[in-house]
Amino acid sequence: MSTDIYRGNERGMTRMPAGITVDIAEDSLDRVANLLVDIHGGIYKAVGSALTRAASAGKTVAKRSVTKEYAINQSEFLARTQNVNHFIRQSDSGISVVFGFRGNVIPLMKFNTRVNNNGQVVTQVKRSGAAATLDRAFAAQMGGHRGIYERIGAERFPVRELFGPATPQMMYSNEAVTDEMEDKMVKTYENRIDHEILRVLNGWGM
Repeated sequence: MSTDIYRGNERGMTRMPAGITVDIAEDSLDRVANLLVDIHGGIYKAVGSALTRAASAGKTVAKRSVTKEYAINQSEFLARTQNVNHFIRQSDSGISVVFGFRGNVIPLMKFNTRVNNNGQVVTQVKRSGAAATLDRAFAAQMGGHRGIYERIGAERFPVRELFGPATPQMMYSNEAVTDEMEDKMVKTYENRIDHEILRVLNGWGM
């Protein structure tokens, strides 16, 4: 079976967290803290809002690149990708802002998957790869979910669902994509932080 296809009972394949460490200059964070020193939690509100914008910008970069490489549409990619909670971390090397993305493995049905005239499941996870015929797999409606399944043994049941990779796996498999994402997120954060400081100072949206 293709290494891009995962069985429903494989450990560790249900959620795939990923993090990006974005180096934000310590003096920049000190400036935010000093400006918002009299507002409880102000630095977290301002930095958090700026990071939300930054993560959204990074996801947009990833969406374009990932959907060129993988046979999944952009709306599905966005729906399957969640932001990891951001936080401010104190370390020996200074202050860093850490955030990233999380997502479940995606049902194989959501990729370029069909059942041919012989009743066989044919799927393509990567656009550059050849379509694979899965001899033991079948499409079925289980409850309110339609997916691709395979029998575990010779009997009709039990069965397990087949999945493609999670969106963070797709993003972080290409170093050029992650570099572009990181650059875009840092620039978005830097462009946004002053506006978020002003929002906190004026009590907008508080």
